[in-house]
Amino acid sequence: QVVAKMKDLGAQEAIYVAGDMGKPEDCERTIQTASDKLGGLDYIILNHWGSSHKRGKFPKVWDADPDMDFLTDYTNINYLSHVRLASLALPMLKKSQGNITVVTGLLGKVPNPTFTFYTGAKFALDGFFSSLRCEMKPHNVSITLAVLGSVDTEGLRGAIQYFMKTVAQPQDTAKVIIEGATLRKREIYHPSYTRATCILRAIAPSIVEK
Repeated sequence: QVVAKMKDLGAQEAIYVAGDMGKPEDCERTIQTASDKLGGLDYIILNHWGSSHKRGKFPKVWDADPDMDFLTDYTNINYLSHVRLASLALPMLKKSQGNITVVTGLLGKVPNPTFTFYTGAKFALDGFFSSLRCEMKPHNVSITLAVLGSVDTEGLRGAIQYFMKTVAQPQDTAKVIIEGATLRKREIYHPSYTRATCILRAIAPSIVEK
């Protein structure tokens, strides 16, 4: 269905690979398929999240249910698999002088007291890929961090019981991500309040945390 939709929107070709990003072999198969079918990569956009474990309703404080099995699985899917995919793609991206875009979030910049596992993974993405950006400069591979706020998706609705009025629409968000990747921006912020919140946190962290 995704491939059909992409072709309806004008794509000359689209390929899908079904896989579990928590499994190293599926990550490898995904990148190998890109190499075999596309002949290389110019961009890779890392935009997946989730868990194989059920944690119940959240938000809730970590101390109420310090489930390490859940955290291990969540970190594997939401952090390590991003690193794995990017690492597998790097030889092709270095050849094309391409771009890695990592879809992270405001909670990868600003602590949140009821999404500790999510925030931890997002902070880890920021730290790793910001450091990798420095290493990739000699190879002219750009790395873009997409710092997003709440986006109106089914995943968000299923995760939290309340809804922010400042929620972004998926179509607008996708356009911002694609623009940031093609223009090789260092970071992009969407909606606009995400940048303001990050600036405020840098100036007055104790106020933001409170």
